[in-house]
Amino acid sequence: MKYSVKFAKGEKIYLRPVEETDLELFYFGKNNPDVRETLFLFFPMTYEQVKNEIQTIFSSKENLTFTIVENKTDIPVGQTSFVRIDYVSRMATFFLAIWNPGYWSKGYGTEATRLMVEYGFDILNLNRIQLHVAVENQNAIKAYEKCGFKTEGTLRQAMYHHNRYCDFHLMAILRSEFYSMKQNFSANE
Repeated sequence: MKYSVKFAKGEKIYLRPVEETDLELFYFGKNNPDVRETLFLFFPMTYEQVKNEIQTIFSSKENLTFTIVENKTDIPVGQTSFVRIDYVSRMATFFLAIWNPGYWSKGYGTEATRLMVEYGFDILNLNRIQLHVAVENQNAIKAYEKCGFKTEGTLRQAMYHHNRYCDFHLMAILRSEFYSMKQNFSANE
């Protein structure tokens, strides 16, 4: 009997621990031109390199990774993580990738972000969750803003891409902001 693990569940997607079968999706995404373009990934990765990368993530207590799975079909579509978790300062850096472009613009990224923020504050007792996003990636910025992230600054010329240096926003949400936002949603229902 195969059990369907749903660690955190939303309306459209759920998060579950990464399984070995997910490596095929991660391998596809890390080598897909559209995905590489938005995530600034430059080098081809072999299946073995992707597998080693995931194993490195799992061997560290400072990283926590989930697979994003579509509710209706149980098809894995992406990956989300907290990296560089600092349990003393109660801070983590957020990462999100919808590895298959066929699942972009369906609200999966926004919902995965919301689930991770709730998990980070309600369960992990974090005080701050931050991320970096390319200034040109307006769809991602809007999704993060919907989840309560605020732009705190701009990392000027932070990465090289297509023969030019690109700016990135540093965005973050604080625990107090999250609970205030959550309280406002409850009051409006």
